[in-house]
Amino acid sequence: MVARNTERLATLKKEINSSENNIHYISCDVSDYNQCKATFDIAKEEFGTIDLAILNAGLGLNSQLSIPHIDTAHNTIGVNYFGIVNFGHILFPYFKKMGKGEFVGVSSMADVRGFEGSGIYCSSKAAVSVYLESARTEMRHYGVRVMTIKPGFVDTNMTKKNKHPMPFIMNAPKAAALMYKAINGKKNSYSFPWQTRLGSYLLSVIPDSFYDYLATKRGQVGQ
Repeated sequence: MVARNTERLATLKKEINSSENNIHYISCDVSDYNQCKATFDIAKEEFGTIDLAILNAGLGLNSQLSIPHIDTAHNTIGVNYFGIVNFGHILFPYFKKMGKGEFVGVSSMADVRGFEGSGIYCSSKAAVSVYLESARTEMRHYGVRVMTIKPGFVDTNMTKKNKHPMPFIMNAPKAAALMYKAINGKKNSYSFPWQTRLGSYLLSVIPDSFYDYLATKRGQVGQ
């Protein structure tokens, strides 16, 4: 397990540790390549090989683009996008050499459009989705599976601060169980829940002019 907050990692280890598990945790800021490389080296030395990596780090900050937002952009893209790219840079050549491996990246259905107040978050997730899709088509030639997971709203500390509606939000244990099942099911891509997936699809196919109209109406209602 890898995260910046080692105190929470230690607590989680106590909760799930058993005689059947060999759990280790490492402090790592995924936006920092050098820390990612050090984490990889430690894990490889401890376990011998790495067969599966799940990249789930995420940062969601509100971002009104009409005010200065460069710090928000650097922080959000650093974690959401480069957190995956940093490990991709390390793990894809490693998996290619082994001729196997699984790389699971968590994106979001927010990648489908640019939503008011979430422009930087949406663009970071769009970048993640395209990066993973490109990796999937390339790495399959080397026996490496790349999977993209796109959750809807999940009740976490990150979403608790949201003031906008979050339809079909689900608790974290249920979301984790669905992700676990999808990963074991060897899917290439998995979006959930189905209601949000349907809404995301509809938003992706409507004309830009109609989306702009809907977004304007939504903004007027929220004012």
